Amino acid sequence: MATDSAPPAEGFLPHHHAMVQKAVGDFKEAMKIRSGLNLRVAVRVTTILRTGMISLAVVAIVFLLLLALVSSKLEFMIGVMDTMNSQFSSMAKDMAVMRQVIEQMDAHMASLPVIVNEVGQMHGSVAALNTDIQVIAKKMHQIEQNLGGITTSVDAMNTTFQGMDMTVRGIDYNVHRMARPMKLFNNIVPLP
Repeated sequence: MATDSAPPAEGFLPHHHAMVQKAVGDFKEAMKIRSGLNLRVAVRVTTILRTGMISLAVVAIVFLLLLALVSSKLEFMIGVMDTMNSQFSSMAKDMAVMRQVIEQMDAHMASLPVIVNEVGQMHGSVAALNTDIQVIAKKMHQIEQNLGGITTSVDAMNTTFQGMDMTVRGIDYNVHRMARPMKLFNNIVPLP
């Protein structure tokens, strides 16, 4: 303990003083190097941030231009889809009317087999007209079959048009739903 509180010997002071000065000088040099590195890192980070912000601004401008272009074309597409929807609805109504008319024709043709039977009973009294009446009966039967086929075809067409009408309505709904963000965007940032 006594050796710790004793003043240092005279020979050690200059040597210690030089070591302390060298350590302080090395520390200052290390701090300068560190400060230079920090400055270079800060400059690089600043450059990267500026480049990133400029790139982000360019992307935002391009995106806004794209949104404006899409928004302007969506109104036209919605108009076309509305027109198509009304046309398909009109066609579906016309097909329903055609179906009713053909069903009425089919109902009127239902009496043809009775006529054929009556003509068969007249066979004995009208032997000379037998061949012609048989041809007429065959033709009437073919007409009845053809009308039945037409009714089936019209039913299939009506079903197809109803499906198309539903599809077009779905497309119309989807286009209106897709246009909502554009309309909202136009309300926020109106085009000049």
